[in-house]
Amino acid sequence: MKKFIITGIQMRNKGSQAMFLSLYSGLKARYPDCEVIGFANKYDEPEQYDFQLLPYDYFTRLLYRYRLSSVPVLTPLITSFAGFWRKTDKWNGNVGQMEQALREADAILDASGYTLGSGWGKGGGRLLLQTIRIARRYGKKIILMPQSFGPFDWGEDDDEQFLAEVKHELSYCTKIYAREIEGYECLKALGLQNVELSADMVIRENAFPQACDIHPGYQQPQINYPESGAVGFIINENVFRIGNREAVLDLYVKLLDKLLNDGEKVYILNTSTADFHLVEKVLAKVKRRDRVGVISGEYSSPELIDIIGRFKYVVASRYHSVVFAYRSGVPAIILGWASKYVDLAAHFQQQDYVFDIRDPGVDQILKQVKKMGANHEIESQRISECLANMQTTSVIQDALGALERIGPTAAAA
Repeated sequence: MKKFIITGIQMRNKGSQAMFLSLYSGLKARYPDCEVIGFANKYDEPEQYDFQLLPYDYFTRLLYRYRLSSVPVLTPLITSFAGFWRKTDKWNGNVGQMEQALREADAILDASGYTLGSGWGKGGGRLLLQTIRIARRYGKKIILMPQSFGPFDWGEDDDEQFLAEVKHELSYCTKIYAREIEGYECLKALGLQNVELSADMVIRENAFPQACDIHPGYQQPQINYPESGAVGFIINENVFRIGNREAVLDLYVKLLDKLLNDGEKVYILNTSTADFHLVEKVLAKVKRRDRVGVISGEYSSPELIDIIGRFKYVVASRYHSVVFAYRSGVPAIILGWASKYVDLAAHFQQQDYVFDIRDPGVDQILKQVKKMGANHEIESQRISECLANMQTTSVIQDALGALERIGPTAAAA
């Protein structure tokens, strides 16, 4: 029986959850009896899912960094002390299960979204490199599934040394899938030969589970579904960090006022708990607040895809909210800040509807909102055609084929 470990994931971030579910479904489609274990960066109660999650967090990473995970007597003592100190039992017994999984796994598949690039500090990238080192130590093949990379210009004294480390570790990977052209070119510039371009798994793969497939004893929550023909509005706290806070707030308010003045039915959809506190800030400045519906809850990614699929179009800043929309044939006005938004839209011939939150050009956005209102059915048809063409192949099956074409990897010291 095949056994796979999926790293770089968590269930709380619904984009990360969706990437895990796409990969999980693809593995099960190829090997129905295979065992799939998620090493989760943020660890939820595993009983709520129909798959196994183990805590790949700061504590267990520390054990692996200092090679303490396989010390028979020391590991349980350290684990008990850490659990007592942090008032949690989440590590009890799980370190041993992680050790067993690493020894038995056929391969590790990493489904990080974006960790290695100067859009963030080097910390996230170092965590990815640690995962590759663990694969190397246990003699396991590892593939980095579609994710964002680069640019590599932190402007720090150790950049050159760090990039040499990046090249060394990434060269061990069986294959690396870059989601964007920029990331692909950054990796190729390092001299890596194991890199390919691929769109995000959630839109690349035809199959995607329903909520009832991932939760045992699933009971559908009460959802305030939008009225037919409504526009969805999806906020992202990150745009307030990356753009000018007051300018971003003003832009959101102007867009909502524009939609309401045009007679649109509008719903703000919370796709992340991190965005909850911003909704009231935005609504407090909207002139006709009583006409804006709010859909808020701790929904799974399949439930969010279902909700977003009911809008005629969305105005969105969260990357995977746009992915969910395109997967459902729903057009989007995109307020982003990185190349991943541009490349995503380009897959569906939607580049005219992408705007950089750092220099948004309010008048142009309002003009495109008007255009989208008139042309959303045409854009929806175009997106659906591009999606059908994209899903004629599978990046997951391509990755599994690459694993099958190479032999087992010898464990490194």
